Amino acid sequence: MNEWKNKTILVAEDDLINFKLMNFMLKKTGANIVWAKNGEEAVQASKNDAVDAILMDIQMPVMNGKEAASIIRENNKEVPIIILSAYTSNDLKSWSEKGLSNGFLNKPVQADKLVGTIEKHFGPKAIKH
Repeated sequence: MNEWKNKTILVAEDDLINFKLMNFMLKKTGANIVWAKNGEEAVQASKNDAVDAILMDIQMPVMNGKEAASIIRENNKEVPIIILSAYTSNDLKSWSEKGLSNGFLNKPVQADKLVGTIEKHFGPKAIKH
């Protein structure tokens, strides 16, 4: 597959097992996967690395995903942020409507839905040179 070999996806997830699962699901795409273990690391990584998409867990230590997404949005309005959470869809939908995210997926995430959701944001506008 390797369609995304020039893409970097930041996975903000405090749970090692969940990160490994995301990494496994995304491995076939060829994307470079960067791991942030909390919201603060996600904010730093989004500033320091050229990130093409962010998968953001909500419940994380140090700084939660909602706060991290708000800070990232202040600095970068373009990067797709996809929320991954066990929260209700109504909560996640309101965050998307407020511009904190570009979409959401409920946990447990299915590989085809994860890849399909990211793929929607990797159109011509999202390609970085």
